[in-house]
Amino acid sequence: MHALILARKHKTQQSIAKAPRPKVAMSEASMSEASMSEASKSQQQGMVLIVALVMLLILTLIGVAVMESSVLEERMAGNNLAHNIAFQVAEASLRAGEARVASFSNRPEPINGVVSASVSILDTIPPATPNWWAGKDEAWWTTNGTEYDQSFAGTNEHPRYIIEEYDEVCDGAIDPTIRQCKIIYRVTGIAWGGRNTSVLLQSLFARRY
Repeated sequence: MHALILARKHKTQQSIAKAPRPKVAMSEASMSEASMSEASKSQQQGMVLIVALVMLLILTLIGVAVMESSVLEERMAGNNLAHNIAFQVAEASLRAGEARVASFSNRPEPINGVVSASVSILDTIPPATPNWWAGKDEAWWTTNGTEYDQSFAGTNEHPRYIIEEYDEVCDGAIDPTIRQCKIIYRVTGIAWGGRNTSVLLQSLFARRY
């Protein structure tokens, strides 16, 4: 009896050992989900790269625009400085021309045209038009204008001026020692600054003799 039980037990163990184990198989649905997950990760990484490149491009454009704006502002500031210096020097040449008129002891005889250190008759400076100064370059002024022999920082050349006898006005002065008529002179001064700037100014100056 005991031997029969042992035999059955041994046979049962052999049957269990010979029984095939279940195979684990991945379903098609699981494989599809895994593939979609990998594809989604790749797409997300690609989008991150595109966004990063776009942001980098935007920042680069902003940086370039800021640099160009700074350069433009610097140029504008330099031009304004050169113009202000030329304006001040032209005003100084204007005052020098007025001082010369004030220094005349007698009324000088005006001439036709223009000669340096002379007084011109109105509207006779070539081309004999009211705005004769239009189109006159630095070389013309150097030849025909009266030099104000003072050096100024920020200018390339000494300023120049021209004096014209503009008008004669008689106001009937009561004092017999004072001439009843006064001569009006027009002084035109010009100066040149840096950055190819130039400023031309004019003033009227009255004088009795």
